[in-house]
Formats: sequence, structure tokens, C-alpha cells
Amino acid sequence: MLARREQLFLQDIENTLRRFTGAQVTRYATGIMIKAAGAKGFDMSVMVDDGRYALYLDNWTEEFESDDLARRTFEAALTGEARLRVDALSGRAWRWTLETLDEAGNWVAESTTSHVVWRFWGRPSVIYLRNVFVRELPDLSNESPAQAR
Repeated sequence: MLARREQLFLQDIENTLRRFTGAQVTRYATGIMIKAAGAKGFDMSVMVDDGRYALYLDNWTEEFESDDLARRTFEAALTGEARLRVDALSGRAWRWTLETLDEAGNWVAESTTSHVVWRFWGRPSVIYLRNVFVRELPDLSNESPAQAR
């Protein structure tokens, strides 16, 4: 059973997701999964347990003790303000780096997850994965001109 704070965190994530179009969401007892925003995006999951908040962005994983930091990182990945740099050898992915946009518009590496690479030779390559879910605009067609101001 989740603590009240964890339940509220997941409800807040669900409320955020309702403001975006095209997000395919699956809710579990202790988390939420979102399918990638197209071929150049990545699947995302957020899980909560015992006061810890874990984010899974493709194969990148990070655990947070702060629900606020987990929420901000999740939303950045949802809106395209964060992306994944995926390093591969001979087409086989082995390292995932979360990058975020700074105020000057540059991508800054934040955190890296990797697998042990048994085959250390091969042609290196890099791909970038980025979700950009579109935020829904409020429907103002039913409002009077006075309410629309």
C-alpha cells in the first residue's frame, strides 16, 4: 500500500499527463508508464515505493528521494526539455545519458547509466531520443468574450 504522499505524487503525474495529447498512459498500483512519442522518442515510467521515486527513460534509470525533483525531471522528459543520448557499438546500445537544456539552449549531460560492454570493439555511434508531447490548449469556444479575457 502506498503512502498518501506517494498516492498524491502519482495523481499529480496523471493530472499533468491529461494536459498533453497523444500520450498513451498505463497506470499501475505503484507507477505509471507512457509510450514513446514516436520513433525518435522513448518509453517512460515512474514508480514509487517506500518514499523513493524511480524514473525509467528507455534504459536510463535514476532513483530520487525528492518527489519534486522526480516530477521536474519527468516533466522535462515529457515536454522535450530533456533528451537521451544513446551510445552504441556496432549498433548495440550500451550507454544512456540524460541531457537537459540550459538557459542558453545548450544540452548539458546530467546523469549516465550504462551496461558492461563485453565487446569493446566496433563502430561507435550516437543517437538522440526525445519525447515532445504536445500540450493541449484550453477550449475557449464556449466562453463568453468577457470570460476569454
